[in-house]
Amino acid sequence: MTRVPTYNSYMNMVSQTTALKSQLDLYSYQMTTGIRYQQYSGYGMQANSIVNLESMLGVTSNYMENNKIVSIENSSISTALTSIQDTLTDFKSLLVSASGMDLDKTSTDVTGGQIVFGNDDPTAYLNQTITVNGVQYTFSNNNTGNNIDISGAANASDVLQALENKLPANSEFTFEDNTFTYPLYTIDGVSSVLDVDGVTTGDIYSISADQYNTLQTLQTNAFTSMKMLADALNLNVNGKYLFGGGSSSNSPVNFPFSSLEEFQAYYDGENILFPDNPAALMSNREFDADDTGALTFASTGGNTGTITAANAGAFLSPAVSANAQNTGTLTFDATKNTINATQYGAFNTISAGDTLVLNGDGAGANAKVYVVKSVSADGKTITVEDSTPIEEDMTVNPDNTNPDATVNFSTSLPFDTVLNLEGFSDINLPDHIQITGVSEDGTTLMFTADPGRIPNTTVAVSKDWSLTSSSYYQGGSLASEKVISDNQSITFDITGGDPVFQKMFEALGKIAQGNLIDTSNPLEGEDLDINTTLNRITDALDLVDSAQYSKGSAANGVLNPDLYTIMAKTDSNAVVLNNVSESQTQLQTNLQNSIYTLKNVNQEEAAIMALMAVNNLNASYACLQEVMSVSLLNYL
Repeated sequence: MTRVPTYNSYMNMVSQTTALKSQLDLYSYQMTTGIRYQQYSGYGMQANSIVNLESMLGVTSNYMENNKIVSIENSSISTALTSIQDTLTDFKSLLVSASGMDLDKTSTDVTGGQIVFGNDDPTAYLNQTITVNGVQYTFSNNNTGNNIDISGAANASDVLQALENKLPANSEFTFEDNTFTYPLYTIDGVSSVLDVDGVTTGDIYSISADQYNTLQTLQTNAFTSMKMLADALNLNVNGKYLFGGGSSSNSPVNFPFSSLEEFQAYYDGENILFPDNPAALMSNREFDADDTGALTFASTGGNTGTITAANAGAFLSPAVSANAQNTGTLTFDATKNTINATQYGAFNTISAGDTLVLNGDGAGANAKVYVVKSVSADGKTITVEDSTPIEEDMTVNPDNTNPDATVNFSTSLPFDTVLNLEGFSDINLPDHIQITGVSEDGTTLMFTADPGRIPNTTVAVSKDWSLTSSSYYQGGSLASEKVISDNQSITFDITGGDPVFQKMFEALGKIAQGNLIDTSNPLEGEDLDINTTLNRITDALDLVDSAQYSKGSAANGVLNPDLYTIMAKTDSNAVVLNNVSESQTQLQTNLQNSIYTLKNVNQEEAAIMALMAVNNLNASYACLQEVMSVSLLNYL
């Protein structure tokens, strides 16, 4: 039977039914997902806007995720700095309290401030000496010069009376019965009277128990503060050492001491002092036999000695080769103690505290050893310490092809550097020494060390030994820039090697080291400095003040000189991050809303449209079925 619908009408009806099916599929997708179309092509002219908005949203979301990490890092740095500030403030309060003591009376007093004349035989004192405040007196049978006339003495009390009559009036001296009492160590030279039978002395310390406890507490706090400072600067977040200057392989701060006793065994405060030269604190140098050749150690008396290398200039490192390109014309100013170059950045490789050695015929009388006080921000001017002055005014046009105009700048170990002697176990050499000078040819180092371990000996070349200095800071100096938006970035440039932390370590080390109370024994010919405690506390206070706020350092181009500066940086970074976060959050919301408006539909409306599409499709299928079932016979 022939059907009435033609092929053309059939295909037209199928096409209409398919369109209704597509509408149902679309409305079903919209009802389920809330999204208008599955493909961007469905949006027509709006597709380009949607793609651009989604791209902006992706970039913004990436920034926001990255900024969460940056914010955590900045917050961690800020927390560490706050802890450091609190620790430093507590330490400063202890320093101020200690400085308020009568520190003139805190020196060791081997006679206890008291001498008891217990021998009633006056002749036992004849020709004996006593040194009071640096003046030596002799017990004698006459009163000439500095003699103490005991010719009429019958007993010890008479001897004491003769002493009282001779000494200058001093309200702090007391003479009672046969006892001479004084407030601090005034018996500061060789006093043979103390060896007379029957003469006795008091306790070993004139310092009071309260003073002693205060200073012990101060030293203990200084050491624990150093450990805390090291721990804070070794902060690791997200696998990065935040104070490491881009170095992530090792902890940036090296503090190898586990106890105050161990620290004081290394820095005894007498032979080895904690460095007060920032360059010495940051010194990383190593010399082996290939560098130096054989080494000759020699004692120069007391705790001083020298090391002389067989290789000429072994302890020098080239710093600047002066010529027209590197330095330009050099001007030496003896009045200002400066060396000026005409080329920008000529002395950028030289730093404050460095030991600078000039040689070459062109340097003339100025060829000598200097300690660098400062280097200008433009790298054109070196100022040297007054202790190593420029010898004469002169101008040099350096020329390496002309021997008469040659000027070479080298550096050596900074003064105060502690040098570890490795591999000399078979010789009575100290484990470490402290550098106090270098010869002008860079071949000899002067040092201090344990006086009992400075032999006069020559050490042959060997691969087993070396001389090394180690900085407390083992990190890098890289500053990292954090891009936090299309137009903004912040910089992390605070490292454990910054001047602010150098000052803190120096202040803490000055107090924690040994011999805070001078333990020298004048009776054995040792010099006693009764100002040791006061000087160290005063110096430490100055350093703490400078670490908290270093006036003028920023203007002089010093990076991160104090806590005020670095905490201001982290606070500023936090404000910028917060503002950017708020802006990006708002932008993200706006973008999401815009994209939603363009891409999404009301799912309830989509559901209604889907139901309508179902009805229409059912009707279409029914019609198609009815039409397709009509034959010519039925039609007729």
